Amino acid sequence: MSFFNTYYEYVKSAFVEHKYLFLITLLFAVFCWIGGYFIADIIFTPEELVDFEYLSQQTLFSFDDMMEIIFINCYINVQSYLESVFLCYGPIYDMTLNIGLSGITTRATELACGDPFLFIKLTCLHGFFEDLATILNSFAGFLLFYFIVRTIKDFFNPSQQLAEGKIRNSLRINKRMLYQSLAIFVLAFVIMIIAGVLEEYVSIPFGNFIAAVL
Repeated sequence: MSFFNTYYEYVKSAFVEHKYLFLITLLFAVFCWIGGYFIADIIFTPEELVDFEYLSQQTLFSFDDMMEIIFINCYINVQSYLESVFLCYGPIYDMTLNIGLSGITTRATELACGDPFLFIKLTCLHGFFEDLATILNSFAGFLLFYFIVRTIKDFFNPSQQLAEGKIRNSLRINKRMLYQSLAIFVLAFVIMIIAGVLEEYVSIPFGNFIAAVL
């Protein structure tokens, strides 16, 4: 079996075998967005919300800006994934901050322009890929933490066979979950790179066009 076939199998099996965990991740992302939208008026004054508004912008088609966007976003992905070992702190914080901020910015833009969908129109292209990457990366982080928990649990399982050693045996039992986590992490990483390219070169004119016709 080729590398890509094996990789695809791990990605596919991650969603099939851990569909409920992925569903929880999706629901948490939706909760963060809705929460950000509705608490915007509570934690900020209208004047403060103006700082969050997102209106039509002009892109400079800058390669350096694109690389900076990609580096920052991918760095956050890596940091969030690694910090998932600390009781899933990284994924929870990442979605709460970034997806919640999208909800806040949506409300701020609505207050500024009166259109509740303007922010979504302006950022629909790269925003979709960026949020998707964040959700997938968080899912990968949850899988990584789940792998650690299961490995520790199996290590202390008194019925476990000890022929290969406890640590090696517990890792062997759960390594499939680790590979699934890494496969989803790589997928999220690639999607985040695509989001950076779209944000710098395509998203703003595309978003302006969508906002003009809808």
